[in-house]
Amino acid sequence: MKSVVDPTVQILLQIGERVISVSPEHHVIEEWNRNSFKEKTDNILKDNDETFISSRYIVNHCSSSVSTAFTKGLSGYTEITFFDGIGLLEYGIRVLPYPTANIVFLVVERTKAVEGFQQIEDKWKLALDASGDGVWDIDIVAGTIIFSEKWQEMFGYSSSEITTIQDWADKIFPEDITAAEKSIKKYLASETPNYTVEVRYKCKNGSYKWILSRGIVIARQEDGTPTRFIGVHTDIHKRKLEEDELRVNKETFSNSFNYSGTGKALLSPGGQWLEVNDVLCRMTEYSKDELLNLHYRDITYPDDIDIDLALIGQLLNKEIPAYSIEKRYVTRSRKIVATLLTVTLVFDNADIPKYFICDVVDITSHKELSNQLLRKNMELETTSESLGNKIKQLENLNHIVAHNLRGPVSNIKFLSEESEVFKEGEALKWISECSDKLISELDFLLELSQIKLNTEITKDDCVIGEIVNGISLQLQGTIYEKNAKIFLDLAVPTIQYPRIYLESILYNLISNALKYSKKEGQPAITITTCMSKGKISLSVRDNGLGIDMVKHKDQVFKLNQVFHEGYDSKGVGLFITKTQIEALGGNILVKSKPDEGSEFIVTF
Repeated sequence: MKSVVDPTVQILLQIGERVISVSPEHHVIEEWNRNSFKEKTDNILKDNDETFISSRYIVNHCSSSVSTAFTKGLSGYTEITFFDGIGLLEYGIRVLPYPTANIVFLVVERTKAVEGFQQIEDKWKLALDASGDGVWDIDIVAGTIIFSEKWQEMFGYSSSEITTIQDWADKIFPEDITAAEKSIKKYLASETPNYTVEVRYKCKNGSYKWILSRGIVIARQEDGTPTRFIGVHTDIHKRKLEEDELRVNKETFSNSFNYSGTGKALLSPGGQWLEVNDVLCRMTEYSKDELLNLHYRDITYPDDIDIDLALIGQLLNKEIPAYSIEKRYVTRSRKIVATLLTVTLVFDNADIPKYFICDVVDITSHKELSNQLLRKNMELETTSESLGNKIKQLENLNHIVAHNLRGPVSNIKFLSEESEVFKEGEALKWISECSDKLISELDFLLELSQIKLNTEITKDDCVIGEIVNGISLQLQGTIYEKNAKIFLDLAVPTIQYPRIYLESILYNLISNALKYSKKEGQPAITITTCMSKGKISLSVRDNGLGIDMVKHKDQVFKLNQVFHEGYDSKGVGLFITKTQIEALGGNILVKSKPDEGSEFIVTF
């Protein structure tokens, strides 16, 4: 009954000092007073209280009116004179039926002995005005309405400008008239316990003000027809504007959250997903319900789980308003998604952290393109340096060729021009000797070109373990997705070799081992180094698909050769690798069997 009765009691307590609810058996149910709203009957008044009239006494005094209210639904009014030990006190008691809850309200107002009914009416209006609400009083039979001074101040009208019910209704905002009429009709028909509605009312200056209109019927005819309807208008304009602004803000946030082109999420201070948008669901390959049942740690790449703990601490301490950081997440299919994560923290009115707002931008493609650009730049740098060296070597070689071949060519020319000065057979002998000399010089120049090839490229102390770790970071997404393992067995940990060459060679061999791994089982890549016949040998062995060497033995290192369909391969990697190795005087060979894996062995 509380949710039904309390709004009406609040109105009645603005009219009287005490309100008593009575059952059909004339028992006191509850009693309220203006100073302490809603107190239980057995705690409020005692029969021997000489300074306050008891509720039982009041009910007994009004017994006849209470019976009429229950049987005929009619309201009544009576007065009580009570001696408090010093003098006589008079009370006005209004009896109001409340059929919805099957109770009767007794509204008690203490008056002076000289005061009558009109004085009580005036005190009700004064009490309501003091509460800050504007009072209205409708004579339903006459169709007239009067307002308190406070009401007139609220809307700017004088007492003569609005005198009829129609005058009052005309000032209601057109879109709110239906709601007001519906609420009044339901109340007067006893379908609702009280009349309460929120409408916009037109002020004299032409503006509209939101009000909360509440009222009760305090008088009825013998047939139960309402004759008098009183109530209050409470100014709620500021509250409604704030609610509207809050609604707009919520809609704006909701639209930007749900229809954003980036991943959006609300995260509890404990790390649970509170809300996520569709973009984040697609990004992680989880449904919304699945994500809301997960902790953020469940989908975060293990190495990145705690990378922003210090920044979170700064948010909690209000040292920073937000932060951005690159963070990796793991999808349902174990793919790594690189993201740019921006986080801010919302506090409640008690300054307690409420939730984190997370903006998640997928930068996986950007990172992959950056890695590809880095590798292409390395290859370009290697090619450029090699080409520059070769140009210099060709210039030197031109000088050597011009110098060393000048003598033999001149002799041949002389023999062709002066052949008559030689004895028989002597010219042929000279030609043979000159040809031998020419062939010897050409062999020397060929050997010299091989010796000088790329000798000017700077060699570095290449630590194999460091290079492999760097390549693993570039390929970490594929390594994590395939759950691959890389093992190192380095008898020779450091190799003297141009670093950009060696990084390119190892990247191609390791990425191929990952790309052509078997779908079932765990990919394993073993990298070993050792000394063999005075030279350093580097081996990259895998347990992947392997190559049919009987079929492809002569094509493995040729350009545009593809041995496995459906792997987005262009057949360029091994060709480049072989070219780089041989450019520095090394060689590469392969051992492989289908479904058993491959081993590439590089000798430096």
